[in-house]
Amino acid sequence: MGDNTFYDDDEESYKDDDIYMDEETKKNEDEEDEADEQFDKQEARKKRRKIINRVILIVAACVFIFSAYKLIDILLEYKKGTDTYNAVENDVIIDDQQSVILQDENGQQSSVDIPFVYDDAALKAINQYAIGYMYIPSINLRLPMVQYSDNDYYLHHLIDGTYNANGCLFEDYRITDGINSSHVIIYGHNMNNGSMFGLLKYYRNASYYQTDNNNKIYIYTGDELREYTIFSCYQSEPISDTYTYNFSDVPTMRAWAERMKGQSLYDTGVNISNSTQVLTLSTCTSDGKDRFIVHATHTGTAKITKTEESSAATN
Repeated sequence: MGDNTFYDDDEESYKDDDIYMDEETKKNEDEEDEADEQFDKQEARKKRRKIINRVILIVAACVFIFSAYKLIDILLEYKKGTDTYNAVENDVIIDDQQSVILQDENGQQSSVDIPFVYDDAALKAINQYAIGYMYIPSINLRLPMVQYSDNDYYLHHLIDGTYNANGCLFEDYRITDGINSSHVIIYGHNMNNGSMFGLLKYYRNASYYQTDNNNKIYIYTGDELREYTIFSCYQSEPISDTYTYNFSDVPTMRAWAERMKGQSLYDTGVNISNSTQVLTLSTCTSDGKDRFIVHATHTGTAKITKTEESSAATN
């Protein structure tokens, strides 16, 4: 009995050991399975990160390539516009300084030196809608102007008709008397490279305006050179009294001009009580929401005779 009992106890002990071993094995297997699962999850995360990183890299590369393409396209647009207007300048003006005598409405005369000779016929040969050539010494602007049948076409076309973001300076088509109206409104783009009306923003600063001769604008039209003196600079909404045109009479225009002078960012000290014509330059602000305005009053006219040199250049 004792032997059998001992044997039974020993057998039961073995059974307990087997159960213990089974539990240990199961536990180890579970831990291994969990470790394998964690490893698989880590590997899956790594793969996902690699895929995400590759996608981000591909998207970044695409964005970079597209941005580079757009930048190159913009630069080429700028270059095309610059090259075209340089070619026009070579055709219509000769770098030959001339001294001209301006006369105002009261018969008072003054002399001004212009660094070139202009050929109106040469400009008209390039574009039948040309109305003149603008010269602003302070920002070295030398550009042709047109007046077309709408205010859209020359927003995106050069003076030769080429589609281009630079556009062309143009007078509001609704002004009935063109360049001879009591209020002439000229539009131009605010280009990032400073071309067209891109440098008019300098006139936000009173000290810039007050620098010698920075207050003058000149326009060649036909056989005349017209001088204008800037009297007001300010920011305006796209639709405002600034763009009033086709005044019924000169006194009405003068009253309007006085109101526009009152909006100036600084006092120019220019007397416009006897103004006979106002020239307005309008361009977009950097954000495109508003417009920067420069008003100038006519202060003198000179008759220009085309020289033999300019005639030879045209022919």
